[in-house]
This record gives sequence, structure tokens and C-alpha cells, in this order.
Amino acid sequence: TYFRQQKGWSIVSQRDNVVVIGGAGFIGSHLTAQLREAGCQVTVVSRSGGAGRPDEPGLRYRRGGVADEARMREVIEGASVVYHLGAGGGETWADYERDFIQGTRNVARACLDFGVERLVYTSSIAALYLGHHGKLDDSVPADRTAHNRSFYCRGKAAAESLLLDLHRTEKLPVVILRPAIVLGAGGMLAHGALGATISDICILGYGSGNNPLPCVLARDVASALMLAKDARNIDGLCFNLAGDIRPTAREFVQILRERTRRNFRFYPRNIYAIATSDYCRWFMKKMLGKQDNQVPSYRDIRSLTMAADLDCTAAKRLLGWQPESDRDAFLREAVDSHLEPFHPGDLRLQAVGAQ
Repeated sequence: TYFRQQKGWSIVSQRDNVVVIGGAGFIGSHLTAQLREAGCQVTVVSRSGGAGRPDEPGLRYRRGGVADEARMREVIEGASVVYHLGAGGGETWADYERDFIQGTRNVARACLDFGVERLVYTSSIAALYLGHHGKLDDSVPADRTAHNRSFYCRGKAAAESLLLDLHRTEKLPVVILRPAIVLGAGGMLAHGALGATISDICILGYGSGNNPLPCVLARDVASALMLAKDARNIDGLCFNLAGDIRPTAREFVQILRERTRRNFRFYPRNIYAIATSDYCRWFMKKMLGKQDNQVPSYRDIRSLTMAADLDCTAAKRLLGWQPESDRDAFLREAVDSHLEPFHPGDLRLQAVGAQ
């Protein structure tokens, strides 16, 4: 077994048998690649089972969903570290209860029963309320009024609460990481956090679009997840994951316009107008008798303005996390990784240059 001491944590990657639930997804694929590079034995668990990909030395794919308790026990038995990046959900709150709450409980129980050394849960900043200006550090708990918010926010907040309760009552060795707006290859070019889209180049903002967005690269999120595997004395803690490059929504749309040579446009919207429109749509659906018609949440709309300043000092200090700080390098991954090279004579080169 290989050990190395660095900045107070112990790296024992070569002995680790790691299970990555949701390892075939956007962040999960970046994490899986880094785990393999570190020499870990990795089992990727997903509902698709890796889409038929064959096992490789040090890497195997298994089909399974977190709502299946028996299957979670099968894939987790023998693991030293488990990552839970699974998503799920659906049209109703019952779907989110099944995947976000009961599914997370199934994973946690298996980890306790089989003596897993650490469970690393990937939550989201959606579990927080981001509608007020001011710093928001890692000690801030999930939104206590999340029951009045979207199913996704409510589900993530409930999963965090469940895991922290199990840590307090049964010593579950869990660490919670909350990625912010995750960008990079395999993700979205125009992320939904910029605003609602009425076309692929027309973005309706949440508010003025002048608040810095807590962007982070997928590879940097994977790096933090890797560090959380071995860092000492962090069980029961939560970490916000936002990078150092934080353009506003207006700035990011302008960057898209410049680098893609397409006519991306950003339109600010008053949040009260957004709320009024959402409530009108809800009322119409209610009158038509639509089932599972979720009441709009003004708190959700406020949170989408991203007014809060996410403080990630704890992740940097306790994990040794170092997200990308070079703006050009950040933009190459966040934007350019989605683009095809321009061919000579491409009309976009002339059209945008003439504006």
C-alpha cells in the first residue's frame, strides 16, 4: 500500500476500491477519469449501466438506481469510498422523494452496514438560498424553507439534512460538496443559470444579470471530490465549490457572442414580473385541472439572481482545493471546448465582424 502525506491529509489512492454512483454523467465522468489516473479501482454505477461499455482493467460498469435498496447494497459491499452523484427525480414530488431522499438513505445505510470509510455526497448550491447580497460560507446550512421551493431544491436540501442527521446519530462518515454553476466539456454552452432561453441564442435573465456568477469547471469539481476522499477530519462538513473566475450573466453572454461568432443576446427581466408570469401560468393550469401543478416559488426566483457571494475558503483550506484562476484557461474549457473550428469563408466571421 502506498501512502503519502501532504498538507495534513493522507493519499492512499492505490488501495482504494471506489464506487461512483452517477459516474457516467457530466461531473462523474471527469471524476472517474481522475480516480483512474490516481490508480483507484473504480466501479461506475448508473441507470444506463455505462450504455454497454465493456469493463477495463481497474474500471467496471454496473447498472443500478439509488431507489433500488438491494442493488445499492450489492454494488457498495467491499468499497472503501463511495461517491453519490446520482440525480433522478421526475414530474412529481413523489419522484424526488424516491430518488433524492429514499435513494440517498439506501446509499447511506449500505455505507454504514459495510463499513465504508467515507461517503462523498454531491449536493448543489440549489440547496442554499442565494437571493441576498453578502458572503455565504460553507457553515451556512441548506435552506430551512426549501419545502416552499422547487422539487429539485427541496430534494437536495432534504438529502443533506438526512445525511447530516445520520452523521450525528450514527457516525456516518459523510462529506457534502455543493458544486455551483458547472461548466466544461460535456456540459452546456449556455448554462441555465444565465437565464431562461426562448431560443439557443436568446437568454431572458433572472433580474439585471449584473451579479457575479459562481462558475466552476467540471474538472475542478472532480478535483475537489478527489481531495475529499482522503482529507482528514472533515466528516460531517459541507463545502461550497465555486471557482475564482466569476463573470456576470451579461458578461458571459457577451463572451459567448464573441467566441462563438453568433448573435447571443441577453435581456434582463424584473423578478416581480417573472413571478407574476409564473403565477399566471400556474393558475391557468390549475383551472384546467392539471395534476401535480407545483405552486411557483418567489424565493426560488430570488435565489436564481445569484446575489450571494459564495465563500469557498474552507474548501481551499481544508481540502487543499485550487480551482482554475487563469481567465483565459477558464474560458477555453468553459466555452471553447464546445466549439468547432471556423472554416475559411464561414459567413459568421464576416457577419459578426461587421457589427
